Amino acid sequence: LNVLGPLGHGFQMNPQGRYLLVGGGIGVPPMLGCAQWTGGRSTAILGFRAADKVMLEADFQTCCAQVQVATDDGSYGYHGFVDALVRKTLEQDQDFTGVLACGPKPMLRSVALAAEAFGVACQVSMEERMGCGVGACLVCACKTRDGQYRHACKDGPVFDAGEVDWDA
Repeated sequence: LNVLGPLGHGFQMNPQGRYLLVGGGIGVPPMLGCAQWTGGRSTAILGFRAADKVMLEADFQTCCAQVQVATDDGSYGYHGFVDALVRKTLEQDQDFTGVLACGPKPMLRSVALAAEAFGVACQVSMEERMGCGVGACLVCACKTRDGQYRHACKDGPVFDAGEVDWDA
């Protein structure tokens, strides 16, 4: 068994921080470790397509101050996308150390824009296909606002949301 790792960079977190953790679909499990690391001070917003796709809610409830669930079809929790819950949460409370998000790119874009609108720092974990893991194959290239390309496998997968060119 050959193992290549660890690769890339994860979320930059302060263990004493209070974060708004946003996960969508397969982006939910990575946020659980972040929730556990902040010792019950963070809020989690989890998004799924439908009620039968909801996972890890009980785990988040044991390690977060608050957990909100959204489903696209309205079959469980809030009917709609997570960005609406992010905006609602930030309207009521902007005293977060930052917003950390993992999920599909359209969700990340919406969450990043919401965080920016409220002046809260945001980090996003880009879900890109990764072929080689060392930046050679260029499959995971992400365009940044300065016109450059960075690789999710070695420069990320976590980026400051302000670096990402969401229109690329």
